[in-house]
Amino acid sequence: MELEENAPLIKEEFQRLEEMKAGVLLADSVRGWKLNLNLQGQSIQEDRPSQSYLQRYHAFGSAFISKPIYHWGALISASEIARIENETSMFRLSNLISELKSSTRDSYLDLIVLKDQIELNQNTISSVEDTMNRISQKQKLGLTNELDVKNAELNLLEKQIALEDLNRSLVIASRRFRELTGWNDVLYLDPNASFQEFQEDYSFNTFEPELIAGGTSYSVERIKNEIEVEARKIKIAESGLKPKVNFLAGFFQDQVPLANNEDSFRRNNFLVGLEVNWAIWDSSKSKAEKSQSLARKRRLEMSLERESKSFRITLDGMKSELDSLAKKVQMTRKLVEIAKKRLIVSEIEYTSDRITLNQFMDARISLDQAKIKRLESICNYLKVKNRLEEVILSKYE
Repeated sequence: MELEENAPLIKEEFQRLEEMKAGVLLADSVRGWKLNLNLQGQSIQEDRPSQSYLQRYHAFGSAFISKPIYHWGALISASEIARIENETSMFRLSNLISELKSSTRDSYLDLIVLKDQIELNQNTISSVEDTMNRISQKQKLGLTNELDVKNAELNLLEKQIALEDLNRSLVIASRRFRELTGWNDVLYLDPNASFQEFQEDYSFNTFEPELIAGGTSYSVERIKNEIEVEARKIKIAESGLKPKVNFLAGFFQDQVPLANNEDSFRRNNFLVGLEVNWAIWDSSKSKAEKSQSLARKRRLEMSLERESKSFRITLDGMKSELDSLAKKVQMTRKLVEIAKKRLIVSEIEYTSDRITLNQFMDARISLDQAKIKRLESICNYLKVKNRLEEVILSKYE
């Protein structure tokens, strides 16, 4: 809920939804009752021939009530269009929230990977510093040469440079995460013990969604709604040159002169009836509007078919990608186990002076890289799995 309340994009979309709700109310108001009141106050000065100058005050009032009776379904269609657009806006909001959640998870997983890379680099730097101390001691005893010392210094400097690059990347990624989510509190990126167990023991099996046949996308739903809108616009266009019937009732006052033309009296009038408006010719405007909506409707139906096929292909592709990533996770786990065993053997060999420092450091770096590859493969699996679940299950939430 905090994401929906704080994310800038979600806030904007909520305002768009309010606009659509107002549009529904506006469309419905056209079909409703209208009441108009009018009050007038007049000061009249008359200079009549052969009569004395006359000045009088008049006050008039009027009230009219009106309501559309029959417009061949055009006004109802306009209200339905507003409701369809409101539904599209609601679906757009739901889709945006879903996409933002996925993007937030992806962004957070990227931060976890960067944080883990930084920690592994820091551990490697500590190991290199310890090794340098041991090499320095051996050099003092004449058991090694200056080349080994320089190699260790070079290795340390390269790792320190890489660490600075990672720290910079983490700062940039954190800023992007905050901009995306509107999050202003502390970001906790330290994996706990359960996350470590998750990396090592969780079973990444093939994902078999039960509801894959019922999945849909925002684009498909939007096009369906646009087709419905065009169908109603056709109905509105067809009503353009047909007579429109309205109910009208009212009360108004006027001033009627008397027979002698010297005075007048105020008259109250009441009327109740039907009003018929009939546009006979509109220079083919209605015909053009109907043709335009028909063409747009046919184009949208073609787009719907293409988009539906594309959506199925995307789903199948994500499913295949998920299967491949599950296999990759298993392989990177084996890679970590092999790298661990290699490091243990290398440490024994290096202590016994049977391998060089570079060979020992290669084993150490290989283990760190294997752990990063394992974490990256797991995070990529989770990203695709989350997106697939959002696409398939969002319609049923």
